[in-house]
Amino acid sequence: MAVELTVLGSGSAGNATLLSYADTNVLIDVGLSCREVSRRLERMNVNPESISAIMITHAHGDHTRGARVFARRYGVPIYTTSGVWDEWGVTDIPTAYSLNLDTLVDLSGLRFMPFEISHDASETLGFRIVTPEGIIGYATDVGVMTSDLIESFRDCNVLVVESNHATELLRVSPYAQSTRERIAGDSGHLSNEALAEFIELHLGPNVRCLVLAHLSRVNNVPELADVSCREALAACGRSDVEVVLTSQDCPAKTIDLGVLLPTMPAFSVGTRQTALPFH
Repeated sequence: MAVELTVLGSGSAGNATLLSYADTNVLIDVGLSCREVSRRLERMNVNPESISAIMITHAHGDHTRGARVFARRYGVPIYTTSGVWDEWGVTDIPTAYSLNLDTLVDLSGLRFMPFEISHDASETLGFRIVTPEGIIGYATDVGVMTSDLIESFRDCNVLVVESNHATELLRVSPYAQSTRERIAGDSGHLSNEALAEFIELHLGPNVRCLVLAHLSRVNNVPELADVSCREALAACGRSDVEVVLTSQDCPAKTIDLGVLLPTMPAFSVGTRQTALPFH
């Protein structure tokens, strides 16, 4: 049974990702409208009613905009931490669960480890997701690659990671100076250059695919993000890594972990585990 990852859309106007295994379909964030997420799922021949769970990374609107309506319309449980629930302020989700940081949650074979990353929202989450066919690292809004994040990504096979802006384009951006400073700060968004530095210095040996997420329409150009990433991979001799760009407007290429990683060994978890009720 295939494990498939598809970023349905990513950027400042809305983020949503589908992770599928067997009969389990999990959405990470629903930052596009319920109607738009449903439309994109249906274009992929995925019935919105088949969604098993929603994982929310943080309370900003570009990650939560359609989550409440989607959960209520299709009866889908939402999982996030108490800090995110408190900041989001939504209280009428039919089935809501609180995650604990650094405690594994098993959703029918998709094992999510939430951990806190640096961003200007309460308890912004990254995920280390252990699947039957490989390990996924997920961090789409991250101001700085901390040592904890680097360690969480070290043994991953697929990374979905922010490449938000080009430093020079942000410098001459029409945004207010305070906004530019927030974006460039350690609690803001990751630049192409910062991602390139991570690749050259810290990319794990098992990574086979980099999915570049949350590209700014104003302060980045897809070609710049792509070239920056590929040059960093070339600098460290990593011709074995595929690069996938995401878009705000349409789903990105689906990553089939079984095809990408046909000979990878079984994976261990080695940490606390919580079995929460599951839809």
